[in-house]
Amino acid sequence: MLGKLALRNAKRSLHDYFVYLLTMIIITTMMFAFDSMIFSEDIRTISREAGMMGMMIGLMTFFIVLIIVWLVHYMVKFMAEKRSREFATYLLLGFRKKQVARLFFRENVLMGAAAFVIGLLPGMVLQQMMTSAIYAMIQSDYKIKIDFSLASLAMTAGIYAGSYLLALFRNQRRFKKMTIQGMMNMERQNEEIKGGNKSGRQWMFWAALIFIGVFEWMMVTERFNEWNVYLMILGLVISVYFLYMGLAAFLVGHIRRKGKHVRKGGNVFVYRQLSAKIRTMQFTLGTLTVLFMVALVGASWALMLGQYQNTQGDEKFPFDVAAYRSEADYDFRQEIELVEKEAAIDTEHTYRIYQNGTDDWNTFLGENYAGADTGAYFRYDTYMKVSDYNILRGMLGYGPVEMKENEYLVQVKERLTETLKPMTEKSISLGGKEYHFGGTETIFFEQNGHNGADYVLVVPDEAIKSMTPYYSAYMAMLKGDAPEGLSTKILNLWGFDSLWDATEVMLDGDFGYGSDNIYSTSSPLFVRDEEIPEMKFLLTALIFPLFYIGMVFFLVAVTVLSVQQLSDSSKYRKRYHILQKLGMKKKELNKVILKELALYYVFPFAGAVLLSGGIIGYISILFVTYSGVIAPAWKFFALALALFGGIYVIYFGATYVGFKRNAYEGDRSLE
Repeated sequence: MLGKLALRNAKRSLHDYFVYLLTMIIITTMMFAFDSMIFSEDIRTISREAGMMGMMIGLMTFFIVLIIVWLVHYMVKFMAEKRSREFATYLLLGFRKKQVARLFFRENVLMGAAAFVIGLLPGMVLQQMMTSAIYAMIQSDYKIKIDFSLASLAMTAGIYAGSYLLALFRNQRRFKKMTIQGMMNMERQNEEIKGGNKSGRQWMFWAALIFIGVFEWMMVTERFNEWNVYLMILGLVISVYFLYMGLAAFLVGHIRRKGKHVRKGGNVFVYRQLSAKIRTMQFTLGTLTVLFMVALVGASWALMLGQYQNTQGDEKFPFDVAAYRSEADYDFRQEIELVEKEAAIDTEHTYRIYQNGTDDWNTFLGENYAGADTGAYFRYDTYMKVSDYNILRGMLGYGPVEMKENEYLVQVKERLTETLKPMTEKSISLGGKEYHFGGTETIFFEQNGHNGADYVLVVPDEAIKSMTPYYSAYMAMLKGDAPEGLSTKILNLWGFDSLWDATEVMLDGDFGYGSDNIYSTSSPLFVRDEEIPEMKFLLTALIFPLFYIGMVFFLVAVTVLSVQQLSDSSKYRKRYHILQKLGMKKKELNKVILKELALYYVFPFAGAVLLSGGIIGYISILFVTYSGVIAPAWKFFALALALFGGIYVIYFGATYVGFKRNAYEGDRSLE
């Protein structure tokens, strides 16, 4: 009998808590898809950084498990409270507490199992879509296929089952302590508003606003450092909870003061309902605000990295082959023969970088650019002949530059042009002759250790005669793609087994790699067709998990909001019937419901938008500054807000329709 009753109740719960079931299906789909990426052979074959993606997904999964456990625990507790009278009735009919607890356990297991099974098939589809997208990002072909991994199934099932069982076992312990009277009165507890002096809680409301204002001010004025940033973030999270602890009292005080618009229409009813909900759900609302904030920040950050991924390949690797040797007289004859044997060369050039025994430019950048230090640059300032510079420009499709005999140019990464302005106001002395600043060039020029680090000073060929050759470089443009394994063959020619070994030897000597912070490269050899896929895959290993955690956190938060309101709609049905008997028409009741839901939905999301907007605005400005990506600082947050805002509106619309249906049920004049 318990089995049939559990099955019947589970079917009823699927209707009452469809939003919750739908969210668990989506989470199952995403979790199975991302877990499959960890064990995917297709991902392992395309990059040596596949372990990085697995590590990031595993790290994000840890936080997602915590929030899923919270969601399941919250929903199980919530459903138990909403059905407390039903359970009390079972006890009055002769059921034992153990039987009721077992019945509820079976119902939730059936719901969870249904969501899990339904989510597996779309999870397989999503995994193939993500794999195809990753292959497309790194410009490789991929054929969609059926890829089912028992390891990913076991991992997803273990996380899913653990979340449910933990919440259900905790709920069973609560059942054993409950009495029939306690169950009968449980529903009324949500409606209580304690009286007394509210000034303390109102003070918390204003204190939270003041702290948030201080937090925003510290961001704008760039006063965060490694010592205070973590304490300030912790204080921000605490202030969010304080905000809701004082908000209910603030609304009650507003009603008692007969504030503006309180008596208009059904506002008294709306404010009273809202203050009651905030009072009983202050911790939940604070948690939802934090979840929304994390979701928006995570998605915005992912969009930043996506923009960076799409633009930085050409900046970091403009030449098909770029090689560095510390020997100033190295001729690259063997490397040229190897490349000619393995691929068709379009254009190539071997040249020298020079130094004058000074380090003024390196020291200036190390001391004045926040993203760098003196260790990121060569020991001496780097110079290049204008003839070599124009040959390299021609290889990249640019026209030659012209300069006077007493001028020099600065070829530099675009983000550093403002930083270097004070240096360009000075002349440089070479061989007893003064050379004046003649302009800045910011083309993509491979300035991560080959053509200087971040910059190179371009001078007339005559000026080089008084300087010392510093190191040798070789650049080549190929006809078609580079053959697979070209970099390994060149490294073997140099006597190295791997790029890591070569880089270690190089970094032990005099070498500069520049101030890149998002994706830093320091290598004596770059093969564009090998480096760009690795860079894109490594960034993808961050982008996908960030979207993953952002989407899950957002869905969990909006689900809690929707289910709470849909459940309350049935509980408050009598109140709306009373308003109708007092003369309020259906159109006016609809406005009251819309206003009540809108305010309830606005508080956590609007708070998250304001907080995360300031944080992302600050991070975006730093990101644009340090990465060199040219994009409006607000673009990333606006895109994330549009994505999650659209989902939020859909959930709100569905909740509004369901709320009205439940509230008007049983009254033919309103249905």
